[in-house]
Amino acid sequence: MRFTESVLAYRRSRVVTISVVMIAIIALLDWKVAKEMSFGFLYFFPIFLVASCYGQWQIAVAAAVCALLREVLGPYNHIYFLPRLFLAWGSYTAAGWLVRGVLANFQKVREQLVEIQARDRLLRDSEEQLRVLIETSSAAILTLDGAGKVVQANDAAGRLLGSEKGALMGQNIGGFLPALAQVPSDHGAQVFRTTMECEGKRQSGEAFTANVCFSTYTFSGASRLTAVITEAESTDSDLPEGQVDATVVLTNLEQTVLRGIFEGQTNKEIAGGLETSESAVKSTIQRLFTKLGARTRSQLVRIAIERLGKDFQVGRAAKAAVDQKIFSK
Repeated sequence: MRFTESVLAYRRSRVVTISVVMIAIIALLDWKVAKEMSFGFLYFFPIFLVASCYGQWQIAVAAAVCALLREVLGPYNHIYFLPRLFLAWGSYTAAGWLVRGVLANFQKVREQLVEIQARDRLLRDSEEQLRVLIETSSAAILTLDGAGKVVQANDAAGRLLGSEKGALMGQNIGGFLPALAQVPSDHGAQVFRTTMECEGKRQSGEAFTANVCFSTYTFSGASRLTAVITEAESTDSDLPEGQVDATVVLTNLEQTVLRGIFEGQTNKEIAGGLETSESAVKSTIQRLFTKLGARTRSQLVRIAIERLGKDFQVGRAAKAAVDQKIFSK
């Protein structure tokens, strides 16, 4: 391996010089020393050197020179000069082309290994930077599995929820943020990326208002939910009561818009799905604010989770039953 790398690093002029010297020495041996045998097999070595730096036609030229010297200076009967010359030239050329292909493949593999190592270093650096960012963040960052249990948490999460970081592992988030526990995050649920404002409870039982930015995704075949949580200011803590939400009757349009807010869609995306204007969606959202007693879009997300969470579960169960029935047929 080291020899091959050193050959690849040579300048072409040096390789040509060494090859010419080697060919001259081998020709001299054939002319002056050999009487009963030929040293023609040694011509492979200068051809290999030429193959390390030059293309196919240069290799073929070097092979022709070596084959001609072998026939002229070697102890051969010149009756079969041309057939032997052609066979020797073919052997030298094929061997040179083979070595050239091997060295080219080796160079590609070497470049790929260097590229992979560079990507690995960047990935490790990125992971380390992300880990430091999470650990030093003033916002609480939690990762939940499909059952709503905490699988990762930073120090800020422990401080916000009034528990040690290690003690949070394996606990269900429903004991701290009930609204977050209702977010569908199994394999049948769609991806959510949105924010909400909801009630939270610390380990000591103290209540607080939380601003939660969360997203659902799949990691290694398992459902995950990652949430960034901050405590809202006391002036923003007047949340509508969940009991009042359930008694309010919404129209089909309002239900659809509320579902779009729950899914993190923009007004433009909701309007596109309904084939209506964006102003009509804004008017519907204003009616939702009035009916549900919410003041912000993030509060509507919390209300949507409480009102629509069970609908998502029922809808997926019905779809699974229909799929099973079709499959059985």
